[in-house]
Amino acid sequence: MPKSNLYKGLASIMIDYSAWTSIHGIPHIGMANALWLRLLWVVIVAFCSAMFIYQLVGIIMKYLSYPVNVDTQLQFGEKTFPAVTVCNLNPWNQDLPTTEEFQDLIDSYETGMPADFGFTGDTYDKVQRAKKWAQFLFSDLVTLDATSQASYNYTDLFISCSYNTKNCNETDFSSFYDQNYGSCHTFNFDGRYSSSRAGPLYGLRAVMRIRTEEYLPWVQSAGAVVYIHDKDEMPFMDAFGYFIPVGTASSLGVRFVSREKLPEPYSTCSDTGGSQTNYYNSSYQVEACIRSCLQDKIVSECSCYDPSYAPPTNGSSGSCGDASDPNSKIDCIFGITDTDGSSGFDVNTECSCPQNCLQSYYQVTMSTAFWPASAYTPTECVTSDPSYTYWGNKDECKAWYKDNTLLVEVYYERMNYQVLTESEAYAFINLISDVGGQVGLWLGMSVISIIEFLTLLVLLVCYCLARPTDAYHPDFDEDERRKEMAMQKKMRDKAEKLYGRKSSLTSPRGNDLYKPDNGDPLPPAVQDAR
Repeated sequence: MPKSNLYKGLASIMIDYSAWTSIHGIPHIGMANALWLRLLWVVIVAFCSAMFIYQLVGIIMKYLSYPVNVDTQLQFGEKTFPAVTVCNLNPWNQDLPTTEEFQDLIDSYETGMPADFGFTGDTYDKVQRAKKWAQFLFSDLVTLDATSQASYNYTDLFISCSYNTKNCNETDFSSFYDQNYGSCHTFNFDGRYSSSRAGPLYGLRAVMRIRTEEYLPWVQSAGAVVYIHDKDEMPFMDAFGYFIPVGTASSLGVRFVSREKLPEPYSTCSDTGGSQTNYYNSSYQVEACIRSCLQDKIVSECSCYDPSYAPPTNGSSGSCGDASDPNSKIDCIFGITDTDGSSGFDVNTECSCPQNCLQSYYQVTMSTAFWPASAYTPTECVTSDPSYTYWGNKDECKAWYKDNTLLVEVYYERMNYQVLTESEAYAFINLISDVGGQVGLWLGMSVISIIEFLTLLVLLVCYCLARPTDAYHPDFDEDERRKEMAMQKKMRDKAEKLYGRKSSLTSPRGNDLYKPDNGDPLPPAVQDAR
């Protein structure tokens, strides 16, 4: 079959398609008799198609952004009491026997001699450098504490303790060493206690002995640090703790919050962590991951590890405190840890530490009052041995209490708690619905229209593959149809001249904007105005 006939056959199929398709606008293009009218409908369909594509891109971009809704539920019921970790802000008692190097550190900070610790005239740098040196000597001090109690054990720290109106004791606490605060103590470490009532009477209440006269010279605040957390969470006291000053009664009302995020692709959260190795013996926590990442960076840049963070598990490097020049290592560490991310090391971009998908935490509301009241006499001031070191009479005892003790209360502020759950805000069914609405608005298409278009493709493919010799008939030739229409018009004009009236062979006199049909549902002819 000649190519010209093939093209004419394809064109005839397309013209036939325009007659029966339900896509708005296409029939006007295929059946228009005037060229200008056909071009007009081509422009209209092209514009509507462009608008649909524009809307389609916006819909797809919205879907691929994976938006979420946060559903908030307020639930009520008995809850496990949180773990409460308490430390003295002073990590080590300078009045007790200590190591020679640690004593040199204290002397150098106070007098400038010996000058082996790199102290400068800048107060902030001096304090931070002294803390870092104390961390370098941490392992030696922990060893010393086992024999001379250089830090503060439960008996040293707690004067009295009660939970839910009943006394608590040392067995209700677990102890561990923190690089910044020495010996720390965690209440309800095993989750044995639960609470069904709100208010201070049904929580933890402790009077603590701080002993400010034993403080190290670089410790700037006197009191305790308290952190409220889940029993399975490692407490990072220097990052999340609340300071409780001496001479105050501090009330910490807590509310439990549970948050569940959707995993990928809706977020980058993970309950197992990213590619970063975790050096802390705990379940995945973002802070532990960041500190492990910082430790890796310190090992890489400074050729030693910082003992204030958990050491690398592979044991490939030694402590920076054991280096030949610890001061240069301190400068190297500060260059990494003191950056805000605008220059140097940025933990947000360089550490693979995603947020937890499932996280529980406690919102804290804190209020304070003076402690003790002027008219109040602490029990210890009444019942203590008169020869006690810190006071000789009741008035001296009360004065000492004001400067060296504090009261802290931790309790549920309300027994209702929040459960925050993420859900997909724009699901695939919403995408289909919006696409259907837009394609119907701009092109008048439906699922039936798509099936019709697929049918057209099948017809075109079958026609091109088969190419029968009789697949094309001149009756489908647009030029032949035009000639036939011209002949009909000529006959109509001749009949009008002969009979002076309109021929019954044709429709009323006028130029049809659409081609005559053979039963196709086309628009009616547009007639000339007389």
